[in-house]
Amino acid sequence: MKYFFLFIIYVVGLVVSSLGLALIIKSGLGVGPGDSIAVGLSMHLPVTVGSVMIAAFIILLLVNARLERKRPQYESLIPIILRGRTLDLFLYGSLENLDVQVWWGQWGIFTLGLLAAAVGISIYLRTPFPRIPLDHFMMIMNEKTNQSKSSVRIFSESGMALIGFLLGAPVGFGTLIVAILLGPLIQLTFQWARPIARLWSDPEKHAAQKA
Repeated sequence: MKYFFLFIIYVVGLVVSSLGLALIIKSGLGVGPGDSIAVGLSMHLPVTVGSVMIAAFIILLLVNARLERKRPQYESLIPIILRGRTLDLFLYGSLENLDVQVWWGQWGIFTLGLLAAAVGISIYLRTPFPRIPLDHFMMIMNEKTNQSKSSVRIFSESGMALIGFLLGAPVGFGTLIVAILLGPLIQLTFQWARPIARLWSDPEKHAAQKA
């Protein structure tokens, strides 16, 4: 029952993060760095943003396995498909007709999207279930380079934004803000989401850490 409850939290985190990414895209201020490649490719191919994202995540899944020298985490197909399909559901469904022209409306949607993405990612990362390859890559690089999650996120997303720009994606001022602020926001909300980890981790381990 405990793990069923945690799985619900996991799915909620993924859906909230997808909503956040969709709101950032729909704000018109520039797509998120991690999404810019998928958006750019979808502009040249007859496929949805979510479908491109699923394909890219599967490739990154294999890259992560190579970096860790372990078998590919095929169980990560669960969050990969959930992220891709829920993102499409928002972009081509409930948010399809969202078109705000006034600047304060655009920034309001963008800010809400940025916060939702950070909170959603932090929530699902605090559960014991498979991670999306991009977020798992961030954790791998965090461990290998001994740098903070925010520093790793800023570096990796800046590179992705450049690739997205070269593909013709609408990379703008909002993209720069996401590249700079999403990492620190995840770092902050990851700490706030610590109680979720206590639902499944070993209580004796926590007691030893406090002692």
